Amino acid sequence: MGKLYGKIVLTGGPCAGKTTAISKIEEELTSLGYYVIIIPESATELINSGIKPFGNSKIDLLNFQKLILNYQLGKENFYQQAIKLLDKDTKCIIICDRGALDNQAYITKEQFNEVIKEFGYTRISLLNRYDMILHLVTAADGKEEYYTLENNSARTETIEEARELDKKTLNAWIGHNYLKVFNNEGNFEEKLEKCLTAIQEFLGNPISIRRERKFLINPIKSDLSLLATYPHTTTNIEQYYLKPNYYHNYEKRLRKITYQEGANYYCTIQRRTKNGTKEIIKDSKITKEEFYNMLNTTSIISEVKKTRIVFIYNKQYFRLDIFANNPNIILEIEATKENQEVDIPNFLNIIKDITNDSSYQNINISQPKTKKLLKLN
Repeated sequence: MGKLYGKIVLTGGPCAGKTTAISKIEEELTSLGYYVIIIPESATELINSGIKPFGNSKIDLLNFQKLILNYQLGKENFYQQAIKLLDKDTKCIIICDRGALDNQAYITKEQFNEVIKEFGYTRISLLNRYDMILHLVTAADGKEEYYTLENNSARTETIEEARELDKKTLNAWIGHNYLKVFNNEGNFEEKLEKCLTAIQEFLGNPISIRRERKFLINPIKSDLSLLATYPHTTTNIEQYYLKPNYYHNYEKRLRKITYQEGANYYCTIQRRTKNGTKEIIKDSKITKEEFYNMLNTTSIISEVKKTRIVFIYNKQYFRLDIFANNPNIILEIEATKENQEVDIPNFLNIIKDITNDSSYQNINISQPKTKKLLKLN
């Protein structure tokens, strides 16, 4: 029987960054050995399937909310039962793209109470279904220039409507004993970092302060076999840098990350800013079919393949990348609040610090790629 370490809800107004946040959370927690289950947003699933409270053949709004609640709770119960069938050492996390209380934002309080009473629930009983609530404030409140509905065909809200829905959604979750709110101060990457930090804190893991150092490792003088004596996870990563259909300062990257249980696929689009940093435009999980379709229809600039070993040593996060098409072995260290000093494991021999050496960035050490048809296998 697998062990459920937490059921976490990501919520917020339209265009709050939930899709990108979920992708990042899943990737990070999976790399730390958690089995992550994502429950998609129920309203979007129903609307995209043709069941909606607006347009032609619309369903009454109250009945639509009943359908959503029934569907949402059914999915949650299904996955919690499925976890019981996993191996006993499986550390599971459920991430819900919105939870049962989100429905309260779209109808009156009295109507919502009628709906949940019909299903045999109270507001408190629904709050208690979840261990943690992460509310991401809509871009319509503080980052209006980034507000868009292009990434969700089920949404139609104006900026003013998005702000109002954001407030109603947050109010619906007030009273939960582990409610965290992430506003739009700073850039979106900082918003994501705060979200990830809150989850690590909840799980009792070392708290990352997102200050990375990179070192070149000497494989001859290092004993990599000792990695097995520490909690670790091993993945195989394929990264493809594509020629974007944008301006020259954009970077488009596809990643395939293979775990013991299978593979996940991601698409990232970044824009280089004037000060040299990168701003995430899109970072989302995609299907296997989408991944290979992009590879087959877009010019590939270069690729990199590597084995990544993620481990914790003296309350610090380490990522060791062993490249298949390059002799380099690179160690990344992520400092934590518990240990802000760099403490290199004594079984690894350092050649030099490459933190600020751009020649060791993945895109620069990757191999040129000759375009050929890649098969979906």
